[in-house]
Amino acid sequence: MPDELGAIARTGPRRLPAGSARVEPVRVLHIPYTYFPDPPGGTEVYVAGLVGGLRRAAAGIGGAVAAPAAGEREYEYDGTPVYRFAAGGGAALAQAYGAPDLGAAQSFAAVLARVRPDIVHLHARSAAVSERLVDCARDIGAKVVFTYHTPTVSCARGTMLHLGRSPCDGVLDRRRCTACVLAGHGVPAPLRGLLARTPEPVGCGLARAGLAGGAFTALRLPALIGAAQRRFHALMRKTDRVVAVCGWVRDVLLANGVAASKLVLCRHGLPVRSPPPPPPSPPAAGPLRLGYFGRLDPVKGADLLVEALRRLPDAPVRLDLFGVTQPGGEAYAAALERAAAADPRVALRPALAPGEVAAAMRRCDLVAVPSRGMETGPLVVLEAFAAGTPVLGSRLGGIAELVADGVDGILVEPASPAAWASALAALLGAPERLARLRRGIRPPRTMDDVAGEMAALYRAVLAA
Repeated sequence: MPDELGAIARTGPRRLPAGSARVEPVRVLHIPYTYFPDPPGGTEVYVAGLVGGLRRAAAGIGGAVAAPAAGEREYEYDGTPVYRFAAGGGAALAQAYGAPDLGAAQSFAAVLARVRPDIVHLHARSAAVSERLVDCARDIGAKVVFTYHTPTVSCARGTMLHLGRSPCDGVLDRRRCTACVLAGHGVPAPLRGLLARTPEPVGCGLARAGLAGGAFTALRLPALIGAAQRRFHALMRKTDRVVAVCGWVRDVLLANGVAASKLVLCRHGLPVRSPPPPPPSPPAAGPLRLGYFGRLDPVKGADLLVEALRRLPDAPVRLDLFGVTQPGGEAYAAALERAAAADPRVALRPALAPGEVAAAMRRCDLVAVPSRGMETGPLVVLEAFAAGTPVLGSRLGGIAELVADGVDGILVEPASPAAWASALAALLGAPERLARLRRGIRPPRTMDDVAGEMAALYRAVLAA
């Protein structure tokens, strides 16, 4: 878990009395996928940082959070009012592709009636956080802002990689996207091409009959994906502004017809905290020290590092994998553990406590970010720069937008163990190159920077 969770994790939730009056006006209501103290993701970390930044830097813009949960409740977390609205009803298959959870929308409407925000800022898109919430916001006269945080906002497969292999242009096309999802389930090319041409009325008929699973689900996919894409376009039309957190997201939104006048590019930032002490100089001798910090999942690419070392059996390298295993990732984590056991240079370590991450990064010569997927941040790059450590990252998506190749890090062709092995071999015995990369690092953008830009955006939306 990244450093920015440290301050948040130390403060527990304080329940608000039902019907209690607020002294500070709530101007902006933020809607992520979930919220603290439930296990957060990057979107929730961003929202917490933004609310805090607005509190510090933008007087008059109060903030609260509303997020779906199993049941309704209210509490305060790290000084922020939190309203949980009830979600979880409806057909599981349709909602997996974003069909609105009508019960969640109804519960959210009750939150709006209680809070009466001027702006509703959606940071998620799911069955529970759907375009129906935008309709609810419109009903009370609130303006709506949407931030595109992850590829799942528009990509049915969730990776923005065409057929799981190469970066996709992100243009929504029912047949192409259906074939890509089927490829992810191992359906061979000729069959997935045929299934992708299934008329939508066939899928709708199967849905009315309650048929799902196996071939029925495959036949329903074109209708499910077609409906999801129409809802995405409706969401984009209904919002007052759409925020892209990186350049490739902006390009995808433009390619899907979102008006340039509605789009705002506002990149990620790190929560404000004291600057780290000066990083130590790389040693003149000793192994090259690599650190990986993140989720153990194939799309994050930790196995590429292990395979690269296998191709360099005598290379003096030390690789520490500080990994987080989430549900569904157990088999991948076990495979990494077996690989680590076979190579004494590799150590699979538990995830660090938030306050320990920066120090561990400072002990590394390079922080490795070998993602196979299209990242919109990632925050780990900013964390590495804040620690004064260069990044060895994939030449892909948000990583390539943040890392200046040869200046504050090295970019490597993604998903290629041979390319990663070559990059590592070139860095061996090159302390002067590592020192030059360290000197090239500049302080990363902070959430106070983000908050300043968002405050200007909110005021523009309210003045329109």
